[in-house]
Amino acid sequence: MKKTISFFSFILFLFTGCELNEDNQEINGNPKVFVLCEGNFGSNNAALWSIAPNESISETQILGGSSLGDVAQSMTIHENRLYVVVNNSHKVEVFDLGDEITHSETLTLNNASPRYFAASGTIGYLSCWNLEAILLIDLTTLSVIDSIPVPGMPEDLILNSTSLFASIPSNSDWSPANTVVEINTTTLEIATSYEVINGPEDLELLGGYLYVASTYYGADYSTYTGLSKINLVTGDVIKNENGANSVIKNDLITIDGNLYRLTVTGIAKIKNDLSLDIDQIIGNISGVYSGSSDEDYIYFGITDYVAPDTVFVTNHDGTLVNQFTVGSIPGDFVSIDN
Repeated sequence: MKKTISFFSFILFLFTGCELNEDNQEINGNPKVFVLCEGNFGSNNAALWSIAPNESISETQILGGSSLGDVAQSMTIHENRLYVVVNNSHKVEVFDLGDEITHSETLTLNNASPRYFAASGTIGYLSCWNLEAILLIDLTTLSVIDSIPVPGMPEDLILNSTSLFASIPSNSDWSPANTVVEINTTTLEIATSYEVINGPEDLELLGGYLYVASTYYGADYSTYTGLSKINLVTGDVIKNENGANSVIKNDLITIDGNLYRLTVTGIAKIKNDLSLDIDQIIGNISGVYSGSSDEDYIYFGITDYVAPDTVFVTNHDGTLVNQFTVGSIPGDFVSIDN
């Protein structure tokens, strides 16, 4: 039987519509990409920036400091609105997109530890570590209307037709988990659970397969990574362990129908056996922390964990196009045109 959080429980943790004391801000130049800077834990210095990839000196801070909050996790554009998930401030900031970027609303959740957001139509889905659940959000009222309990602490979300996939990297006691769940968005029930490599995080759909990037830690705190490939027709799972390494990052990136995984110096193409072509890195940039791509460019976030940090923009072949100075720990990117 599906468990739901009662109305009275919602009242205890849910507050909506808190306005920010920020004027509407017009973006300079020709913005195409938002850059979300996580900020440092406990410092309330998360920040949202915009850049125009092929224009010099075009970086613009939309919101920063305590206004955006503590540890910005992720962001998603849906129907001309930008949803920014701020993990340690336990909220989602909503912006209207147009000639000006306008703050619209705030969904505040008491100690929910929100992580990732996905949306279809008027319904949003929000993974929350501390609730061990995925919240359903009515986007017309920006209110929580239901919840889907999951076996652990949910991370990345991706929608595919009537299915919502969620990676579960950790159990409630923070021990490694190895599950990806497929949820029926009509019944709100878990339809299928897939066993993948420990620590599943980033998800990417490509050609009828769901790829799952994993990172977990050994008893000696060494970092281990791997990649799993789920056949969404047969349910078969293929896995490849990379072993202990400090080179491979979590982000999966699709360019021209090919799948890549982020490394500390760029992106490496994923081979048929799910290993990485480490000898053919695209980017050649030191200290890569995060990455993303769109139809024209690749974006690399570089950080020393102290502001200011840098975003490098390259063509798909790795040729440097531009670089921008932004806030602390650029962790996520989203293109307005995509």
